[in-house]
Amino acid sequence: MKRLTLSIALLATFASGVGCSKPRPVAPVETAPLVVPDDVGPILVLVDRLPGKEAFAEERARQVAIGLRHFSAHTAWAYVDAAALEEVASAEVVVYLGINGNDPLSSEVLARLREARRLIVTQSHLARLREAHIAFEDTRGGKNIIVPPGTAVRYKGEIFRSNLPDFLDFDVRAPARVLAEYSVTLASRASLPYVVQDGDALFVNGELSFDSDDVTRRGATLVACDAIAEFLRAGPLASRPQAMLRLEDVSALTPPARLKNVVEYLAAAHVPYGISVIPDLHVKGKTVPPLREQAELVEVLRWAQDHGGTVILHGLHHCCSSEDAEGYEFWDQDHNAPIANDSAEWMRAQVSAGITHLTALGLRPRMWESPHYSASPADYRVVSEFFSSGWELRDPVNWSPWLLGRDEYGAMLLPENLGYVSLDGKKTVADQLARAKELLVCRSCLAAGYLHPSTVWIEDVQAYVDGLRNLGYAFVDPAEAVIRSRSGPESDQ
Repeated sequence: MKRLTLSIALLATFASGVGCSKPRPVAPVETAPLVVPDDVGPILVLVDRLPGKEAFAEERARQVAIGLRHFSAHTAWAYVDAAALEEVASAEVVVYLGINGNDPLSSEVLARLREARRLIVTQSHLARLREAHIAFEDTRGGKNIIVPPGTAVRYKGEIFRSNLPDFLDFDVRAPARVLAEYSVTLASRASLPYVVQDGDALFVNGELSFDSDDVTRRGATLVACDAIAEFLRAGPLASRPQAMLRLEDVSALTPPARLKNVVEYLAAAHVPYGISVIPDLHVKGKTVPPLREQAELVEVLRWAQDHGGTVILHGLHHCCSSEDAEGYEFWDQDHNAPIANDSAEWMRAQVSAGITHLTALGLRPRMWESPHYSASPADYRVVSEFFSSGWELRDPVNWSPWLLGRDEYGAMLLPENLGYVSLDGKKTVADQLARAKELLVCRSCLAAGYLHPSTVWIEDVQAYVDGLRNLGYAFVDPAEAVIRSRSGPESDQ
């Protein structure tokens, strides 16, 4: 989860020194249009029942259904033993999350799966589906085994760490294809299939989820995502890897000179970007002036808006629930629940006030970002009344490698998957670029990170831009997402 890095005690120091030096001349970056896959048709996610862990099973199925809205505007989920035959047959793609390998699969369940046009299966049931002549008839074996230490996923010449507790031991013969494999240390072999395509069926020998960017899971998930995109024949694909940048937490506490330094550099480099603005920052126990009283800063923001910056409304006050700038505006973090006074009417007033604050300053907020990516379902529904797109993660999708065409609330969501640069030096631009390098294995993915202009040096911004350029990325204008989200995919037909 991101953290606001507005450190009042340090801002005076950051406002002077290296951060105010003029940026060195740079060659313009390559930019490219935003590329989003065509809709592949309805996707139905089925999931095993998991006695005693019903909440986990249901959240995982819902999460995957939302995460696959990169490929389809119409996704849904159901328990595998409860979905209607007609629902399965009408789906263009069925994704079966086999999270309970002990389930023998009844004849009724098998009858449902037999109706799938294209089938993606994860984790288990490989042998059972083969024996029922539903899929994977060009495989042999399928015994569940403990994952040996040091196991990694190999794909496109890259190696990614893996921390799965167990997987299936099986073999593949032609015409089935192994798309990715595990590197293992077993007495009988040095590799096992990770992703296999057998006709109109795809098997992922592991879990599929969008809930963690842990390094031991991230790479394997990216491999599975790329294999799924290939299996779905999702297109068009971008000719170059795509990247975005967001400037974060701009408020009355942001030193104008530091922001000016950053946005002038980005304009000179022709880098389009988003800029998240807090109209009226609140910090308990401190007096913070509203943005409208910072004439010099407002002037810089207007200039940025006219030179490649897309303004994002980042809440109204950003934080109200703690004694520092880390509080949550729309969420009770202590109780992991909506705040006590949450309601549609209240949220509507907050969003309206934020828009009014910025428009009065000559700024045009075009996108939304919830402070700390946290709000209630009622809040998100209200936000979608005002904004057709957002740049954030929304529970239960806590990590996304790609853009989501429509979330549960009707909004197009840009991902954030590169992280940020922290004050304590534990999160660096080098870490962001390492994640961006991993994302290169996924042709449909979008690399997007953020930087806090209040606390990063201009050299960090340059390193982010140059690093992505050197990895082969082209920068995409987030304003294109706003246009696409308002017009819908039909606009490209």
